[in-house]
Amino acid sequence: MTPVQPYGQRCRSLNRFTLTITLLAVVTASAVFAEEKNASPKAELSAALIALNDVSPARLRELRSTDINTVVFQLTASDDEFKKAIREATVRVKKAGLSCGYWVEVARSPELADKHPEWMASLQTHDEWRRFFPDAPKAKKNEVAKTYPWVPILSREPYEAQRKRVVALLADLPPAKLIFLNDLQGAPSACGCGNPLCRWTSDYGNRRTTVPLGDDAAALFVAAIQKTSPESEVIPVWTTECEEHDGHPNGLCAGVGCFQGICWKAYTRQLMPVAATCRHIAVLATFKQFRRDDSHYEKAEASWVGFAIKTFETMPPRNNGKAVPASRIVAVVQGWDVTTDEITAQRQAAKKAGAFGYVVAYEKLEQS
Repeated sequence: MTPVQPYGQRCRSLNRFTLTITLLAVVTASAVFAEEKNASPKAELSAALIALNDVSPARLRELRSTDINTVVFQLTASDDEFKKAIREATVRVKKAGLSCGYWVEVARSPELADKHPEWMASLQTHDEWRRFFPDAPKAKKNEVAKTYPWVPILSREPYEAQRKRVVALLADLPPAKLIFLNDLQGAPSACGCGNPLCRWTSDYGNRRTTVPLGDDAAALFVAAIQKTSPESEVIPVWTTECEEHDGHPNGLCAGVGCFQGICWKAYTRQLMPVAATCRHIAVLATFKQFRRDDSHYEKAEASWVGFAIKTFETMPPRNNGKAVPASRIVAVVQGWDVTTDEITAQRQAAKKAGAFGYVVAYEKLEQS
């Protein structure tokens, strides 16, 4: 299979997201955990995801002064030099009296996307994403648009490659209290609507270059990583779906009926096996990144954080699933490109919603 040259123009969209479009030729667990009703405030997770170059004694003291009890590092490489830096950083963190965690971006993998472009998620059925890419070439009869660099685990071929990649990232590192696996769903704009919160599939159409897996793919992936890291708690990081107001012609779904359509139904079918397997689930609630800082959510600074947490209780029952209590949810909130007051507001919103805890992502989490 020979891919067409990538469409290289990267456009900034109204929702602050970018996608790189590539045209490719087409080649034909479980126990439910009870709600933790009486958790002590001291038992809550209060974490900060920071860059390796930010691990100074002064910075760690500052984090402790704001009640942070866990420091999380993003694992981006598996070479010896990077792992040495991680090991040294964990020593500093533990010396400061804090716990350690690791963060892995799963689906968003330039490395695998470059090696296997046929494994990337596709953009099919709806063409509303093209409003952000008016010059993108049209896919011909034997071509399909792909979302670079997103390689979801929802298909057979990338699943195993992603599992091996994550295991390699974690190999020979000190055991962490927590391991966060982000992006276990599809790519942004999964149905082609253009909304970065639309994640329910990797291929919404019949032009496939991979073999799809079942709705339990994410749960099986988490279980596989948990098996290789028995001393850690592996926490999947979930992204919520399109909301009703997004379906407005000027909304993020640009008139596509995502909210009443298949999106939340498929979301719930994928979430339920995860909820049956994992003690805790994190929600990616970076409110400005997802353009959720508007009047739909009362106080724009932070109220969407609480809204996103509560969707785990409200939306599954509406879509043939079971509620996941807020006490099992970890809110991942935005710590970059925001003010100190906005960080405080997000943390307070997570606590008010009854979340198990939160992670302040001071290091930017790419979702483009």
